[in-house]
Amino acid sequence: EMVTGFLCFDGMTVGAVANRTKKYDEEGKETASFEARLTTAGCEKAAAFVKTCDAFNIPVLTLTNVEGYATSVEEEKTIAAAAAKLTAAFAESDVPKVNMITGNAYGSAYITMNSKHIGADMVFALNGAKVGMMDANVAAKIMYADEIAKADDKNALISEKAAAYAKLQASAESAAKRGYVDSIIA
Repeated sequence: EMVTGFLCFDGMTVGAVANRTKKYDEEGKETASFEARLTTAGCEKAAAFVKTCDAFNIPVLTLTNVEGYATSVEEEKTIAAAAAKLTAAFAESDVPKVNMITGNAYGSAYITMNSKHIGADMVFALNGAKVGMMDANVAAKIMYADEIAKADDKNALISEKAAAYAKLQASAESAAKRGYVDSIIA
């Protein structure tokens, strides 16, 4: 669920850290899928990689598509410390850091993945990326629970409220307006 490696851009070495949601074979067929969640092993792997890049003055590119943290009994015991290691690795590194949001970037898991909040030099988002505290549908269900409970057409109300929340709080455009995203890429 976490990929690290080196890229070469016009002769310059760059370290890359990416959330992986799908794995493909040589023929382009999907061989595995993963949740867009940070795990203990993934955070520890990425933290060690970012520290290595910092030690050798190699810039870091992060490709982010994360919705939260893995939630199993075992993960609950270790994820907080691992996420803190990754957050600290990004925050403490002195190399240039660029983040590209490719899908969802929700909550504190997004903060952990090299957000502007912890020192990313540049943050870009693909058009249609979602940046915010949580999924718009979940937010609507929480914020308007009483109103939804009384509604005749609960799904329509949830959709309406979620769309309003997404436009106001959970889009790349709204994140750019708040200064969390430097540019949106079509």
